[in-house]
Amino acid sequence: MTGKASFQNLAPAMRAEHALSLHECRLSAPVERPWGRPYRLVEWVLKNDPCVQRRVVPADSTTSQIADVMRTHIPGRRYGPDDADAD
Repeated sequence: MTGKASFQNLAPAMRAEHALSLHECRLSAPVERPWGRPYRLVEWVLKNDPCVQRRVVPADSTTSQIADVMRTHIPGRRYGPDDADAD
């Protein structure tokens, strides 16, 4: 990942290595906090679901650990183009 990029596209690796049907998957640069461990934000969109899903993972997570988090994720409030609340 370059220094300018804030997110890294993981979709090709996740599709090839972990058989996830992803349209897009982005991983943020590590975020340092004054307390606790550094973390990264993972955002992904499934091919059959246009809503963006997000999770926070430890900064040192491997792609296998991130794939496990994505597989076990239970979505909360949905935001996306099919939202009934959108105007």
